[in-house]
This record gives sequence, C-alpha cells and structure tokens, in this order.
Amino acid sequence: MLSMAISRLSVMRRIRAMSALLFILCSTCSIAAGTGSDALPLRDQFGNTDSLASHRGAIVVAIVVDVGRLSTIQRWGEELGKRHPDLHFLNVAEMPAEGQVDIARVEATLQKRVPATVAVLIDVERHWASTYSLDTAAPNLLVFDREGKLAGQVRGRFSDERDASITALIDALLAQ
Repeated sequence: MLSMAISRLSVMRRIRAMSALLFILCSTCSIAAGTGSDALPLRDQFGNTDSLASHRGAIVVAIVVDVGRLSTIQRWGEELGKRHPDLHFLNVAEMPAEGQVDIARVEATLQKRVPATVAVLIDVERHWASTYSLDTAAPNLLVFDREGKLAGQVRGRFSDERDASITALIDALLAQ
C-alpha cells in the first residue's frame, strides 16, 4: 500500500513537472509570437520603417516571400486591394538565408522594379519566416485581426481557391 502511494506520488510529481514545463514553453512561444515580427520595425526600399504593431486597429494582410520571388505577390495585392480598400498591407521581402546580401543593391533594385506607391519591407534577419515558420519560396499571406493576432494564413501563388479561402476570412474579420 505504501509502495503504491509513493508510486502515485512520484507520478503526480512528474505530471506537475511536465505541466510546469509545458506552461513555460507555451508562455515562451506566446511571448516570441507577440514580440517577434510584429514589434520589429523593418525598413523599406525608400528608407521608411513600418511594422505590424503600427497597424493595430486595422485588418492587416502581410505578404511574405523571398526577395527573389517578389513578382509572385503582385496579383495578390491587386485582387485583395481592389475588393477590400480598408485592408492594410505589409509586403515583406525575406533575404536569402545563405550568402551575403548587399542591402543597398536590393533597395535600388526594388526602387526600379516596384511601383513607387508600393513599399516592400526588407527583412534581412528573416524574422517573419522564423517567427511564423514560413517557407518563403512561395508567397505567404498572413491575416491579422485588429488586435494584431494571426487569424489565418494561406501559402502559394494566386488561385481562385486560395483567394476564396482568404477572402472569406477577411470578410469575416471586417464584419466584426
């Protein structure tokens, strides 16, 4: 009987220890998501800074892609912007993980190839990709609610199916 009580006690201690560890891990993940890319201001090709945190109170669509694949986001911005003029957009160009990147050259290229009305935030440290576990070989659309919380996401080039799913989410958020 005593052996069983001791055994049960050690199981309870293990459960409490694992619960405490799980709580700590969840808290850390929550802190990382809340202070990662949303709080970090990034510079665009014109030298201006912006961040998700500066758009609190608005529905935000962040389009995150590798800098070499920026052309894949144009249709997303055009279609969503046309239908939802109240949306705020953050276009984020992730720098390649390997190799040296000359930020001045990237800025100059963006200024030449992207319309002057479209700001592209340059994420040299890849904060967005690491914070949200993104593969930026294709566009990632992350939709944030008015409080800056991630409400949903879709990955891939523009398609009617992806557009329908993201539009339903945006419509629901805008109706709130």
